[in-house]
Amino acid sequence: MFNNEIKKVLILGSGPSSIGNETELDSAAFQMMVALKRNGIKTLIMDNNPFSLTMTEIQSANTFVKEINLKNVLEVIQKSKPDAIIPTVGGLRAIHITQELMNQGILRDLNVKVLGISEAALKTVNDSNRMKTVIQQSDEPCIPSKIVNNESEAFDVVRQIGFPVIIKPINQKDSVKRKVCKNTDELSYFLENTFDEQNKKCIVEKSVVGFKQIEMVGIRDENGTKILVNGLENVDAVGVHSGDSIVVSPIQTLTDIEYQNLRTATFKIMENLDIVGVCHLQFSLSAKDNLYFITKINPLVNQSTAFSARATGYPLVYTCTNLMLGKQLNEIQLPEKYNHLTAVMEPSLDHIVVKIPIWPFENIPQASQRLNTVMKSVGSTIGVGRTVEEAMLKALRSSQFSPRDVLPSMKDLDNDELINRLIHPQSNRLLVLIEAIRRGYQVDDLEELTKINQFYFYKLKKLLDVEKLIVNHPMELNTIEHAHQFGFGDGMMAETWNIPIQKVRDIYHQYNEYPTYKSIESSAGELEQNIESFYSSFEKENESHKESQKTALVIGRGGNKLGPNTAADYYTAEVLIQLHKLGYKTVVMNNNPNALSLSPQISDKQYIEPIQLGDILNIIELEEPVRVFVPGNRHFLMKQLKKYTELNVQILPPDQDTGVILPKNVSYALNFFVTNDNNYFISSEKLMSNLNNDLDHVTNYEMPYIDLDSHQLTKNIKEASLHIDQSNWIGLVQILFNEKDNGESEYVGIRPLRLTETIFLSKATGINWIRELVKFYTKRFDSKIIDELNTNQNRIATMRATFPFKQLNIHIDHGNSSQEIGAKLKFRLKE
Repeated sequence: MFNNEIKKVLILGSGPSSIGNETELDSAAFQMMVALKRNGIKTLIMDNNPFSLTMTEIQSANTFVKEINLKNVLEVIQKSKPDAIIPTVGGLRAIHITQELMNQGILRDLNVKVLGISEAALKTVNDSNRMKTVIQQSDEPCIPSKIVNNESEAFDVVRQIGFPVIIKPINQKDSVKRKVCKNTDELSYFLENTFDEQNKKCIVEKSVVGFKQIEMVGIRDENGTKILVNGLENVDAVGVHSGDSIVVSPIQTLTDIEYQNLRTATFKIMENLDIVGVCHLQFSLSAKDNLYFITKINPLVNQSTAFSARATGYPLVYTCTNLMLGKQLNEIQLPEKYNHLTAVMEPSLDHIVVKIPIWPFENIPQASQRLNTVMKSVGSTIGVGRTVEEAMLKALRSSQFSPRDVLPSMKDLDNDELINRLIHPQSNRLLVLIEAIRRGYQVDDLEELTKINQFYFYKLKKLLDVEKLIVNHPMELNTIEHAHQFGFGDGMMAETWNIPIQKVRDIYHQYNEYPTYKSIESSAGELEQNIESFYSSFEKENESHKESQKTALVIGRGGNKLGPNTAADYYTAEVLIQLHKLGYKTVVMNNNPNALSLSPQISDKQYIEPIQLGDILNIIELEEPVRVFVPGNRHFLMKQLKKYTELNVQILPPDQDTGVILPKNVSYALNFFVTNDNNYFISSEKLMSNLNNDLDHVTNYEMPYIDLDSHQLTKNIKEASLHIDQSNWIGLVQILFNEKDNGESEYVGIRPLRLTETIFLSKATGINWIRELVKFYTKRFDSKIIDELNTNQNRIATMRATFPFKQLNIHIDHGNSSQEIGAKLKFRLKE
């Protein structure tokens, strides 16, 4: 029953991005806000992430730019008096704060409800003992383990549960010490060195290393109606973190009995915990029998729930928001594009989705590339197709970030190193598997070395057969048709045949062959729906048609990397929103399952495709956009697109590939909005480096720069204007200055304002400068906006970058801008 008492809700945001948290939580918060608004509920948001679109879209009076900690959350609750708080889109930090508020009785005393997670579920998060109790109460299997005090007790436990086992000393000083023991000799030797004066106790646990990793995502309403939204199969076995594994949906290699057992277990756990909303469970499953264990319970939004929503087309967040407000699954009214039965029907897919992780090792070579139980990937890409092969190759093409669309080779690896990487996987896991098959390794042997199901090696073999066809039968229509069916791109064939990509396209275009597009929806075509999310195919029926005569295409960044990463996705989403407000029908192309810009409420149509030239041209041929926007600098892609002179392509910010050499050292900058006729000073900005004012290491910013006196500022503005007049740059432009030892300042360079700093400028000044850029390049800019700029603000904004060094277990003193993973925003009053 709908809860009429809830009029105002506080959403706890996710804070800065980190490993395991990109923009999927902010995307969920944004979708949640839309659903709450539709139910007439006022939404407040608390976060200190400058790249939070939810904070931008909620009125400033209802946003609280504060770090998510106990003191700040309590202060906001006391001040704003919400009827309820929602912690499930804020990650573990928000969950822990909510746990503390509940344990202290503060929420009860203030009459504040917790939505989206029950008290029982809240207590299980990151509490292995509580989780074990819940699993046992549900009559489901959890991994057998026992605390022992000596060697004799350890052997007693092993006789009960069998080898292999994991031994973990209970010692805070050495919490990472653990050992997999496969026989009595290994166990005896390890225990001899474990029970000493410091280690009085150990945990003996059954080892599930090598078991299959399976994930289930379900939802439940308060009456106990449950549906399974999605099942996910990790290609890598237990021993590689699920966030670092290739993931396939729907599940491919389980028997129906195995699948139904895990589905039933998921429902039993959700019932036991009184879940109202979403719950994600992780399982380890023996490949030899039906033995399985529940390894993790996640009653909140995370990357697996985001992937499930993207893969199925099911409106997961919108549905769960209505559930937490007291509605039942059969009562939820979805937006018009969905069938009225969608919310209550379990998704059934007629397509395959494959996710491939992206790692940060290019930017942080000091980190170990060995994959283990600690997550290291910072992003991922997905491929969607009719077959596993097609989806896997599309995901691989997307993950390589090669605009030339080339499949990288591992042919330089010697056999010893190849076998070592098969046994001990690294970030190039999939390419190593392909290379092993190319060299003739037998599938049985590969399964034994990698613990990966044979099914996937046969799929990779098919891709290599198609690769041989491409090499041996160049420029033939049959070759191109076959390659398209298996996910090969035009650019990949063009590189192999050493011809321009347009020649490949001309071959099949002359036979009137073009790609068609299929809808990503949850009924396998059984229900009439108008979901505007598509993937490419070369089948006959096309389910996507030209959107309008006034369409703008925005090309997303693809998978998350270090550097601009989440800022670029925020930027892309904001461009889409502003174009829509200007009357354009908006189309986005992206392949990041966690992307904020793929939220269905942000654009009119979404294409999940590799960000490659051929795939972009295919969408342009169908949609015929009047404008194409490319947020972020991708020089090769822009160079290729500009060859098609009929396209109206605009990169934002303006292309930085200008040949201008930037200075080594800077102290501060002046930011301007430059038009063809004038330039407008916006703000001064202090650029703070953690390494001798080195521009590459500038990762902290302050606006305005308060140590700059009015005389010096006036002088700098005049000098900056001269340099702007001598340049050809328009849009947001930054003039760089350096303070010398004698206290004087000198001009040292000019550049377009970076993605991250553009967003910071918007937050600091209260003017949406992405909006103004979009208006400017669509000839709608009105300089009157400058009149609204308050240059005498009484507050100072700071933005500090965050880095993944601690999560990667490395020590780096001076992080640079290419190693940033997120940022923190803070305001303070001028003294």
